[in-house]
Amino acid sequence: MMTRPVLRVSNLHVSYHTSRGPLQVLRGVNLDIAAGEVVGLVGESGSGKSTMAYAIVRYLSPNAIIPQGDMVFEGDDLLALPQKQLGTIRGKRIGMVYQDPNTSLNPTLRLGEQVAEVLKRHERLANADAWQRGKELLTSVKLADPEFIMSKFPHEISGGEKQRLLIAMALACQPSLLILDEPTTALDATTSAGILDLLLTLQERTGSAVLYITHELGTISAIAKRISVIYAGKIIEEGATREVLAKARHPYTRALLASVPNPYQTKQGRRLVTFAGPPPELIDPPAGCVFQARCPFVREECRQGEIEVPAGDHKTACIRLPEISREPLPLPHLSPPSLEGQDEGLEALLVEDLRVIYRRPSLLGRFRAARQSRVYAVDGVGFKIHQGESLGLVGESGCGKSSLARALVGLEQSTGRLKLGGRILTLPTGFDEDYRKRVQIIFQHPDHSLNPRQSVREIISRPLVISGVTGSAELGHRVSELLEQVRLPLGYAGRYPHQLSGGEKQRVAIARAFATRPSLVICDEITSGLDVSVQASIVNLLGDLQDSYQTAYLFISHDLNLVRHFADRIAVMYLGRFVEFGEAEQLFNPPYHPYTEALLSAAPIPDAALAGRRVRLHGNLPSPKSPPAGCHFHTRCLRKLGKVCESDPPPGVELGARHWLSCHISKNELRSFPAIWKRVVTNDSRSADNGATMRDRQ
Repeated sequence: MMTRPVLRVSNLHVSYHTSRGPLQVLRGVNLDIAAGEVVGLVGESGSGKSTMAYAIVRYLSPNAIIPQGDMVFEGDDLLALPQKQLGTIRGKRIGMVYQDPNTSLNPTLRLGEQVAEVLKRHERLANADAWQRGKELLTSVKLADPEFIMSKFPHEISGGEKQRLLIAMALACQPSLLILDEPTTALDATTSAGILDLLLTLQERTGSAVLYITHELGTISAIAKRISVIYAGKIIEEGATREVLAKARHPYTRALLASVPNPYQTKQGRRLVTFAGPPPELIDPPAGCVFQARCPFVREECRQGEIEVPAGDHKTACIRLPEISREPLPLPHLSPPSLEGQDEGLEALLVEDLRVIYRRPSLLGRFRAARQSRVYAVDGVGFKIHQGESLGLVGESGCGKSSLARALVGLEQSTGRLKLGGRILTLPTGFDEDYRKRVQIIFQHPDHSLNPRQSVREIISRPLVISGVTGSAELGHRVSELLEQVRLPLGYAGRYPHQLSGGEKQRVAIARAFATRPSLVICDEITSGLDVSVQASIVNLLGDLQDSYQTAYLFISHDLNLVRHFADRIAVMYLGRFVEFGEAEQLFNPPYHPYTEALLSAAPIPDAALAGRRVRLHGNLPSPKSPPAGCHFHTRCLRKLGKVCESDPPPGVELGARHWLSCHISKNELRSFPAIWKRVVTNDSRSADNGATMRDRQ
């Protein structure tokens, strides 16, 4: 029996005034959160999740209206409170952590001043007391050297450190309710797992109610006890997290779960599940079920009348239950070409002894000459990629993945040798017109790589013009062909980047990369921050283009499960070096490097048929300016052997055909590691203990 809720939202409607009419973003939302409870709110971008968060704290944009509904927080009617009283609630009784810490922190103020400001305003502390309390808060969120952190500006610390600091600020006054809006979306797997661990610990200590908003179903499975699934402004399924993830009922929830890759699912089995068409237009939302246009089980009765959410512990807004509960979700299947014998096949690119060295000036005195300190972002890496193959590259932020990618297209100064199409290129010189045509890169943020002043037609045409295609008829035909291949309407050719969604922008970037029919495309975190359904559509698109062009990919990501699904082979990178390299299947089963083991365990998976164990790392990633001696990983390794790891570089260990790692641990001991993930046998093939939180799995 649930205690009296800290927050009760009843029949909430929120609309935005637009030139085309009211945009009905939330329509009749109900949500309760009890003291000490973590409730997850999950859905695609545009479903109304962030509007829900801003509505609770009454921080909506000026064109927003709340025509009806109730929001009661600890007995106070939030919709009736004047702004002055709301100002005392925000930050003190309701804390909030936003998705992008860079938009939450003032870049012109030191971090200590920003932490102290919260305490001085809400706790009425003097400067010295606020500063001391701030250091205690930073210690509580496990930030090393709080005094040092407080002296820094936001741009001088990492993304994970910024999120920890924002969590400390949000919890400074021990709020009754904490709202977390996508706090781990842009973080790598180990950092994200550390943030979730921290949140669970602090939440248990403070007893705060938590509303955790995300599109990452794995994250929800790791932290929330109850879950509400929102689609087009309506809650379409809710219940205990274990129950919803193990026995999802609504076709939308089932499709979301099927769009998330897991360690036992590869591209050799099937493409990921995607949705047909876009979400409904909320200026004129459809009658009946909001999911009708994209539902594989839709019938005429789904298009009529209001769909009521029945009472019960597991609620589902679908009038065809239980009729469709045992109907399988349509899954796309394919049989891609076998990679057998690819060592003797055509090489797309061979890389030997690649190094990226940053030289940083170090002033040693007022009248002494500046010296150069070397930072090895990439330290002697070598590998080959075959035609039609996907090589995955994984590792934490700061390990050198993007530096390697940028070096391969000449955006970073580097040394080493490249072999492309039988030609040897020696770096730092060697990049020529043919190489730049045959090796393309797609960046993580399309907003940073697409010219906002150019139309889609101009963006896609640019590499064609550079490579010598000048005829308007030929250009127009090729642009139309590329738009069709990336599944964008031909009418989008006249649009500009600001008129496109995040997934649509990334499709334009993909079309531009394939314009010159490259041999190799480098994908640098191109699905980071995207919804799982959009991510699935992008990955499926890359697979289809690879089948058509036999293009090779270097696929860079911190999402190991996505890499496992997409890549044929995987390289694991740590502080500029590869620590393990092998077939995708090999890296997801013992034996594996202790670092790989930790990365695998840090990625929560919302699959009810899997259970996992957690491996925690000591401390944070060391600075590449002064990497540890011996094995670079020994300062964080839970399986360190002793002084040999601290003093001697690890040897290469051959574990089988096409699989090696760099470690002092013997082969036999490596093979004794238990698997991170294992299948769980249950009475129901779709139910297991996957809904357990990280805390339950430890």
